[in-house]
Amino acid sequence: IDKTTPEIMILSTFELLYLLKLIRKERNDCYHLMNVFHQAGKKGITEYKEVEKETGRDYMYYTKKAFIVENLIRTRLGYVPERITDSYLVKYLKNIKNDKKTGPMMIRTQRKELNKNDLIEYKSK
Repeated sequence: IDKTTPEIMILSTFELLYLLKLIRKERNDCYHLMNVFHQAGKKGITEYKEVEKETGRDYMYYTKKAFIVENLIRTRLGYVPERITDSYLVKYLKNIKNDKKTGPMMIRTQRKELNKNDLIEYKSK
């Protein structure tokens, strides 16, 4: 999670998805703690005020990291998954392993010539 943006940019898409899952969990935990400390402050307990501010800074840090990772995922996949579960990650890995690509795509620059016999044979089918 504590990687710089250039370091994050070289991660695979699968690693980005997993990282986003971790960041969202940390961000959610920070929000929950920040809310607990805020509620304690409302009840007159002032000893948690500094901890609330620190948790708020952590929340903003994770929000920024999530934004960076989500944008990278969006450019690679065209969308950002709303929820990233373990089953989603397993399915994603399975799709990668089942990819049927056999080699690089070949682009012909010239038209393939058909001989007269091939054309007659094609028309008779």
